[in-house]
Amino acid sequence: MRPAPPSVHRPFLPRLYRAGPRLYYAVVLLLLAGSSVSISARAVRTPDYVLPCVGITLTASYLADVGGAGPGFLFRIDNHTPRPIRLAEPVPSGADWYAGVGDRWLWRASAGRGGALVDAERPRGPMFAFRSAVAQADPDLLTVPPHGSQQWTEAMRNNPTIDYQPGCPMCSYPGETSYQAVFAYAYLPAAEEHIPDLLRCGLRSVPVPMPPRPAQH
Repeated sequence: MRPAPPSVHRPFLPRLYRAGPRLYYAVVLLLLAGSSVSISARAVRTPDYVLPCVGITLTASYLADVGGAGPGFLFRIDNHTPRPIRLAEPVPSGADWYAGVGDRWLWRASAGRGGALVDAERPRGPMFAFRSAVAQADPDLLTVPPHGSQQWTEAMRNNPTIDYQPGCPMCSYPGETSYQAVFAYAYLPAAEEHIPDLLRCGLRSVPVPMPPRPAQH
């Protein structure tokens, strides 16, 4: 399995939120606008994205212990189509973590690569995809047969992408009470890479409730 990159946290956002939601959202929009200008100036190509899969689902459930290796998750992919599908490991390829504040869920952090929403307001919209820079000589693949499923467990400590790290006092939203995670998959091959039956659409699980974490000091 190809190693996943470490979690990416943005601790300044929760601290900015304390100054007021309006200021928080205004700064986020300015940052996004600035990033777009910077990207255009460097003539970097448009990020790859994929549409959500139809007839294929990814689900996840929290497990307090995975075979003595500590907490983790039970993952399952159901293929309701008449064709086999193959997914490039790691699966899931990305995760988004959210914190509950009052009656809202606020984004806390993302980890991994591939599967983040292009537009956070469209949960069934396009997703950013990870594209391999070079063709893999012998890629690790997960195969799901037609009208079949694959189910497996994975401990958090073996995979930084799914490691539950709700945060610290400095990077917490005021009033956090609970957490949840959304796991995703979105992969595109390199130009010279040809993998039969490779899944070229994106998957996102429904939110997975996580156990509460004690306040950190």
